[in-house]
Amino acid sequence: MATQNVEMVGASRAALNLAGGALHTEVNLDPPAHGRMLASLSPDTAASTGPDRIFLNLENVRGCMDAVAFNVYINLPQGEPPDRHPELLAGNVALFGVRKASLPQGEYSGNGVTYVLDVSHVIDTLHLAQSLTEANLHVSLVPIQPVPDEAKVSIGRISLYRQSG
Repeated sequence: MATQNVEMVGASRAALNLAGGALHTEVNLDPPAHGRMLASLSPDTAASTGPDRIFLNLENVRGCMDAVAFNVYINLPQGEPPDRHPELLAGNVALFGVRKASLPQGEYSGNGVTYVLDVSHVIDTLHLAQSLTEANLHVSLVPIQPVPDEAKVSIGRISLYRQSG
């Protein structure tokens, strides 16, 4: 069985609150890890060992309402409607169960839920378009319906990981 290596490529710097409409943030990339991720996408490496699988984690997601859902986009052009860029859709997140996981006295001790999205297809699309040269990724959380303030949705951190092997 092949050994799989997992490495953090980058993370957001602060916790985020999702209320109302779209939330835009940045995942700051570690230059050496970013370089290894890009190297795995090169034709020579991809042909011999296969490209890395890339995962976007939304960590410690907490809230008071389970009926919140949103789409996650990577490097959505500023001012562009998300529905014009399905190739940048990383995935959908529905917060079912987040209320219970956010209770301090519950089995999750109030740590919330972590959601993991396989974003390999989006990273590959961006790589082929030569759009992965910046030191960060722009992540957009676009609610299906406006998120009421009383939902108190927070995300502890957004991180990007690569899995090779």
